[in-house]
Order: sequence, then structure tokens, then C-alpha cells
Amino acid sequence: MTLQVPSAEVPSYRPLVMPSAAQMRQMAAEEQAAQERKKESGKEKPAPPQAPVGTKLDLAPPNEITTFTLPGTSIDVPVPRAEIVSTAVITAGASSVAAVAGTLAAGQILQYLQKVLKPVMTKGLKSLAKLRGKPPAESDAKQKWRRYARTTHAGRNRV
Repeated sequence: MTLQVPSAEVPSYRPLVMPSAAQMRQMAAEEQAAQERKKESGKEKPAPPQAPVGTKLDLAPPNEITTFTLPGTSIDVPVPRAEIVSTAVITAGASSVAAVAGTLAAGQILQYLQKVLKPVMTKGLKSLAKLRGKPPAESDAKQKWRRYARTTHAGRNRV
């Protein structure tokens, strides 16, 4: 059987070049000058693109969303209002606290039930084995004790 020599494509990326602070100030000044020229000339904004016929646009009201432009790109990122974000954070925090508290409480209850029910179950299983005429099953600890109880470990107590 022969194995082929493995081959791989070398990854490549386009580096993102961030403008300097001076370039950012220059771009902001140019953008502000362009907006002033638009106001002076009285041009109106072009109409927003219309949705294709048969589709419904489910957009949030404009006062519900704010946008900011990522530095160095022309990407506008929508961000919800602070009230909406704080409500979501509080809700998530409350649900996580409730989940952790429920888990801790359930763990304590199950531990207590195990402590109470284990002797009852072992007694019941022993009496059931006695009724069937078989010896009761030994625990893992007792089986391990039977295997290793008579083994001597040389060298453990030497000085």
C-alpha cells in the first residue's frame, strides 16, 4: 500500500489597513464639508430602496435602533437602545442566577434523599435476596477488601 504525499493550500488574507488619526480627522472634515454643500444646494436624499412586491419589511422603528460606522470601513452596525440592552442583560442575569440556585438546591435535596433512602434500599434488597434463597450481593468496597485484604506490601513501612 502506498500513501500519497499530503498537500495543502497556503492560507492568505487581505490585510486591513487602519487610517491614522490625522487621516481620520481629514476624512471627517471632508465629510462635514460635503454635508454642508448638500444642505446649501438643497438636494434631497434619494428615496430608500423599495422592497420587492410581495415581501414585507419588518424593520424596527428608527428611534429603536442607532447605528455607528466601524472605523476604517464603511460598514454601519445597528445597535439597539440602551434601555433594550439593559433589559436583556438583567433578564439574562436573573435567569442564570435562578438556574444556578435551582441546581445547587436540587443537588442538596438529592444528597439528602440518597442518605435517607440508601439504607432502606439495601435492607429491601437483602430481604428480597433472602426470599429468593440467594446470598445478598456484596458492595464494591467489600469485594475490593476481599481481594486485597491479605496482600502484604513490602517496603511500605521501612525507614
